[in-house]
Amino acid sequence: MTAGDPAAGDLTVDRDRCMGSGQCTFYAPNTFDLDDISVAIVINSHGDSDDKIDMAIGVCPTRSIARVTAGTTSEGVK
Repeated sequence: MTAGDPAAGDLTVDRDRCMGSGQCTFYAPNTFDLDDISVAIVINSHGDSDDKIDMAIGVCPTRSIARVTAGTTSEGVK
């Protein structure tokens, strides 16, 4: 990993894929928010329980959210 890369356990949002449905903010409001152009952002990777965060990841219609684990994301290799 280089400086600025997310650490294991962090969450990432693919801003090019996100369509701003807000489902993540509904299921994990202490973890996700929408920015001024209605694209999801992570405000705290550990703001909600793992169950709520996993639900938010699962309901994302564009699969834009990934959890970082030891050099990979839940979407695949970094």
